[in-house]
Amino acid sequence: MRFSCLPLLLLLSLSGFAQTSPDNPMQQTTRDRINFSGLKIPANGVLFGVDGPPGQIVGDAYLDTTFQAGTIRFYGRIGQSDTLAGVPVRLDLMANEVEIQASPTDIRVAKGLSVKRFAMNSKLGGVSHFVNVLEYRGDADAINGFFEQLVSGRVELLLHPFISVKKSTYNPALNTGSKDDQLLKKADWYIGQQGKAVKFSPGKKAVLELMADRKEQVEAYLQAEKPDLKSRAGLVALFTFYNRL
Repeated sequence: MRFSCLPLLLLLSLSGFAQTSPDNPMQQTTRDRINFSGLKIPANGVLFGVDGPPGQIVGDAYLDTTFQAGTIRFYGRIGQSDTLAGVPVRLDLMANEVEIQASPTDIRVAKGLSVKRFAMNSKLGGVSHFVNVLEYRGDADAINGFFEQLVSGRVELLLHPFISVKKSTYNPALNTGSKDDQLLKKADWYIGQQGKAVKFSPGKKAVLELMADRKEQVEAYLQAEKPDLKSRAGLVALFTFYNRL
């Protein structure tokens, strides 16, 4: 615990709500009680305020904290090949790095800019495929990281996972709110066509506009299957159906 003090002369001269500062972390509630509640000053002329524990970062930056068996293809060669196969990997969304577990105590890092694509076992089952956003133009120019390639074909269904930081809400003057920053995992949908990625907001109208060349078949599919167009499973099923027409 760390304490800070303020001389009696300054305390007696306060006439309103004083502000805290890094060098003077006296709690605002203590100041208010001095000004408006007739709080008695100790004989030694000093009042103490407690500077509470600092904030922390809550959450993790990994798509999946568990290392999963995978294969990585690099833009350049690593030794005699541009590929590492059968290695445990995980994706750090905030640092844009692919971590490789060489041994239980040895973790190597591949910068996102050096990785063209990678695949790894999915915690949902099956294999997840990721491709660097640098492989696309259009809306992909404004982001970094990797697309998860959920459906391939003439119209690709892409998901861009990323980290959003929810900043601390702490108000030192009122001693309210949370001191912690939170890491929130989010994802945006994109459509890939002819090397371009366009941000996509799923819905029936957007789907029918996108798949206008097969509108009748798509409408019949939507009517019969009633897929949830806001869900991963529903969109994967629809795009798989369309790319097979």
